[in-house]
Amino acid sequence: MNGYKYRANIAVNDKGNLRDIETLIKDELWASSLTDLNDPFEATYIDNIERALALFESVFGANIKDVKKYWEELILFKNNIGIYSLALSQADYPDNELMWAHYANSHKGFCIEYDIEKLQDSENYTFDVNRMKIEYKNEPPIIGLDDIYNKDGFLIKMFGTKSKSWEYENEIRLIYSTSKRKEYNPFALKSIYFGLNMDEKHQMQIIEGLANRDIRFYKMQRKAESYKLIPILIHENKRIIKNKLLLSQYEILKENHNHAVENFHVLYKGESMNKEVLHNFVLKFREEYTTKNANIYVYNKSDIANLIDKYPLNDKEAELLLSCTIAESWFTNPTEVYVNLS
Repeated sequence: MNGYKYRANIAVNDKGNLRDIETLIKDELWASSLTDLNDPFEATYIDNIERALALFESVFGANIKDVKKYWEELILFKNNIGIYSLALSQADYPDNELMWAHYANSHKGFCIEYDIEKLQDSENYTFDVNRMKIEYKNEPPIIGLDDIYNKDGFLIKMFGTKSKSWEYENEIRLIYSTSKRKEYNPFALKSIYFGLNMDEKHQMQIIEGLANRDIRFYKMQRKAESYKLIPILIHENKRIIKNKLLLSQYEILKENHNHAVENFHVLYKGESMNKEVLHNFVLKFREEYTTKNANIYVYNKSDIANLIDKYPLNDKEAELLLSCTIAESWFTNPTEVYVNLS
């Protein structure tokens, strides 16, 4: 799923550089705190907690000290989180006129297209709910006792509901445990859309700053005889790979990545197989496929694919997997390749 971030390209940092361009080129984003958001009713809810706690205490004589403590911890947690908002689009490009007007400085700014899954892959989340599509309603959500011990449900009610007035934004949110600057997977960045009135000098600054990346650049244009906006492709950057592998040499059996490390399990299909050849193969694969810290495991048989990540392995399975593993390279020392041809 792709999401869009409209940028005004106005704010200047302490070095005199346009902040939106600088953070874009650095693969950074800012997860905002609640107080930084522009909706005055952000995280508004109908509080049934205090009344329910008082009822439990008076009618049942229950000790509500622990419940109150957990509720206070939830509120503290709420006040610390960071939010990164993206817009979804009915089309496969950012066509929302109001978003261009309100968030991209009346087309003097630009819009970033992200692969949302890859953005999520960049951060270690401390809870299950890390992405939520906003629901637009006429009334604030009600938060009751049931929500105290359901952090995910609490988050959805608290941050996943907004007034109908904001429905035009078609918003999806990434929720972080803290509000601060975040670095993200460079492969999350797909395309850049320049506003109708964006300065050409700033457009070139972005294109040049994102060199050696697989990114497309579009210029928004008015569609003739309509009120619609359409993107026109004006430039395309390509990642330069010096040592590109032949597809006939390998097959990726499995990928399992997390926020910190990528893991590739690869079948080697080349005719030549010695220590030098496998060493060069792994380094070329790393250059072509990896985007951050990565472990690479190379095998000589495809029928062990079902054993990858299986746990636990019996003795026979473990022996088979080990015997078919012909090369390994770990993120702790990415230029080193351990080759096993015995």
